[in-house]
Amino acid sequence: MGSRVKNQHTAWPSLLSTIFILFSGACSSESSSVPPAANAPEAVSNESPAKLLIIGQDLGAIRGYMASDCCLTPDGLTAYLDFYDLLTEGDFGGLGIDSHGDPLDFEFEWGAGPVGAYQTATEFGVDGLAIGLSITENEHPGGLSRLIQGELDAEILQLARFGQLIKGPIYLRIGYEFDGAWNQGYADSDQYVAAYRRIVDVLRDQDATNFEFIWQSGTSTVDDIIDGGHEDIRQWYPGDDYVDWMGFSWFMNSHETVRVSPSYQPPTPLELTKELLAFARQRGKPVMIAEASPQAMDLNENFMANHAPIWDGEAASDPVEMSDDQIWDHWFEPLFELLEENRDIIHALAYINADWDSQTMWGPPYESGFWGDSRLETNKAIATRFNTEIENWKTSK
Repeated sequence: MGSRVKNQHTAWPSLLSTIFILFSGACSSESSSVPPAANAPEAVSNESPAKLLIIGQDLGAIRGYMASDCCLTPDGLTAYLDFYDLLTEGDFGGLGIDSHGDPLDFEFEWGAGPVGAYQTATEFGVDGLAIGLSITENEHPGGLSRLIQGELDAEILQLARFGQLIKGPIYLRIGYEFDGAWNQGYADSDQYVAAYRRIVDVLRDQDATNFEFIWQSGTSTVDDIIDGGHEDIRQWYPGDDYVDWMGFSWFMNSHETVRVSPSYQPPTPLELTKELLAFARQRGKPVMIAEASPQAMDLNENFMANHAPIWDGEAASDPVEMSDDQIWDHWFEPLFELLEENRDIIHALAYINADWDSQTMWGPPYESGFWGDSRLETNKAIATRFNTEIENWKTSK
């Protein structure tokens, strides 16, 4: 989900950020209905890629997954970058290389586990790298305008340099969750589109052929609550020539609805997802579930609790014990039903395998809500079923 201070790691806005965003002037509609796909000509489909399992989202989480031998070897791993700091001494935006292209001998800790895109791409023997590239103005006011005008082309060239060091494909999610109210600057969709295109154009000028470009929606019901209505995601679309994949986030139960008393009832997560899938089919684009995690559930201690006051109540309150079967039925089963029903178009699943609650960014006092523990290696029964379903998804026609 969206980013906060030094946060490119996905999550919902803090309550204070939410209050600010409510008055930030983001565009919204009064209707809760999801608009149909535009009546544009059908785009020509490219050859369908293989089914990909991607694991993230920080080095600690990936190391735990890989060392446990609990699960299938992934086809890709996830890393996150702050675009504006790619050349900044100290953390280099989480890239894992310095301004000369030399690998760093340290990993940067942002409060959500150690990060380093270069280390992620080279440590585990996994070729694919999925990068969430934050270009929000949360910590960089006016950044998108500077990017569009070419003032930050050096940062794009640094991305190209990084790509030359990586042998596998890089799935670059530019300005991920573009429709999330927590991502400041993206509300101006024209500005977002221009910035996205600038990054793609400069990388292509550098013959950075191992990059594939992902346009990722948040498909977030909470975003619609913040905005007070549903926005048409097509206003952020950079165009077929600039998008290799479409992507979306998947955190809730597919039919989950807000449990507090809002003045507006948003579409369900499944309705928002179907909107994006319909558009992807129309444009002939493969789809990646770019961020997926069983929100507010603990696979290790087997319980579920409230996520946040804006949704269901005080964060981490009202815990409910759940059996492995109940956990599976609530979140994993709907996920695999979605994959099976849309196997013609969904070709990648990026699972967040993290002990959210142990990380300072996501743990108490839960400013970004309660997320729990999604590590598959802590629950043998869930991991075994997960492996079986992934294998079936990858191999069945």
